[in-house]
Amino acid sequence: MLINKGHWNYNKKFYPEEWFGFVYCIQNRIDNKFYIGKKQFFHKGKKKSRTYGKEMAWRSYEGSSAHVKKEIKKHGKENFSFDIIDLYKTKGGLYYAEAYCQMICECMTRKDKNNELISYNRQIAAIRFIPLEEPSRKTKTFVNKLNKSINGYG
Repeated sequence: MLINKGHWNYNKKFYPEEWFGFVYCIQNRIDNKFYIGKKQFFHKGKKKSRTYGKEMAWRSYEGSSAHVKKEIKKHGKENFSFDIIDLYKTKGGLYYAEAYCQMICECMTRKDKNNELISYNRQIAAIRFIPLEEPSRKTKTFVNKLNKSINGYG
């Protein structure tokens, strides 16, 4: 039996009951601008809640970003791709993977040739502002050295 994934693209068969949620990328096919986010499959939290354990409307979910919703309305849903990056079994894994993807893709700082941000993301985790400075060369050098030593290259 095939699982109904709604408008989401994912190349493997999965059962939502076996996962906590997924990290996704919504991309505008016109200008390649993207949004990276996360979505849970089922309501969690307080067990006394009337929604606890019920499936969320993830199949038709178009993200929580007002910027993305505005662009979808403007250009039409057919001009956007909805891709599941990967599935996660835990809340911690899901939240970490989302922040990791957003940081690595430089969602809040990287700009295109027209000096516009390359993504629709306007926050990473609790950071809700565009930083006025990038990590220093010293910070980047430290991270690179640390990664090399951890990976056995240093």
